Amino acid sequence: MPAEDTVFNVLYDKFMFWGILVGIFTFGWMFLAMLRYRDGVEPDTSGIDHIEVGSFPVDRHNTGLEVLFYVLPSIIVVWITMLALASNTAVWVIPAEEDAFSVDIVGKQWFWEFEYQDSLTWEDDPRTTYVDVEWNGSMLTVHAQDSTATNVTVEVDGVKSEYSIDATTGMLTILNMYFDRALHAEITVFDSEETLLHTWEHIPAAQYDAQGNVVEIYTLSTAGGEHLIIPCDEAIRLDMFSRPHDNSNPAYVGVQHSFWLPEWGVKEDLVPGLESGTVMTFKPDDLGTFPIRCAEYCGLDHSKMIGHIDIVARNGENCDADTGVLKIDDTSSSGGGY
Repeated sequence: MPAEDTVFNVLYDKFMFWGILVGIFTFGWMFLAMLRYRDGVEPDTSGIDHIEVGSFPVDRHNTGLEVLFYVLPSIIVVWITMLALASNTAVWVIPAEEDAFSVDIVGKQWFWEFEYQDSLTWEDDPRTTYVDVEWNGSMLTVHAQDSTATNVTVEVDGVKSEYSIDATTGMLTILNMYFDRALHAEITVFDSEETLLHTWEHIPAAQYDAQGNVVEIYTLSTAGGEHLIIPCDEAIRLDMFSRPHDNSNPAYVGVQHSFWLPEWGVKEDLVPGLESGTVMTFKPDDLGTFPIRCAEYCGLDHSKMIGHIDIVARNGENCDADTGVLKIDDTSSSGGGY
């Protein structure tokens, strides 16, 4: 979602348009009046438009024009207010957790942690990389006929396996490798020079017990160099909390942070001690990588509290509004696409 697509940037353009229009009229009339009625200009003796400098023509005036001077600015102010309120409504309508892709954002000193509540299976666009990954049940297939791909790394729950693509067929088929929705899995495809060509990844959903306690949750941390990964064309809900880096002292509840996406024009504070947290919502519509910054001074290494957010397409989908589905998603993917 580049900056030109954001609701705030659109609102800025509308405000700029009306500001320029009002400015042209206001300053145009001001300069006209300065030139026409300045001191030293020979007064008009016809009596029709005679204006004495320093005096108000109480005996003769244009009621319609005077009313227009009040009504027109009032209409413009009301219109601009409506534009601003409509933009705020579009941003601050918070979707229910069950209707949005949810991630908990945890601010610590001095890094971000991203705790995934929902599962996500995503893949780079095969139309761009010329590589396509399919994982159906117990069979994993990598199609790379038109690419320079030679090697494949399959990582499941932290365990890596290396494979080579058949140079004749341009494919790799692995049997008896079962897809497990509860485990993190990542498939990366490289060429002979170890250049990354294609990524396929499955992020599992959080697991809770009957009492609502976390049993297993997949977490990314900018302290380890990871990025926040979210799908495009979906309502995204980020629940934000400030927590201490060391939980051994219950009295220490962390410090104030502010999760800022500068290219999107949005940020939200992470308030220490606020158990319910704060919420940020948005709906990204373009693929890309965008910076994350902390906009609240949070201590000595505040400047190091940076990261990135990656907007990706779910496996089998893309972010092109006019093209829709790339291919039918298989039953092994998380949620079968969207």
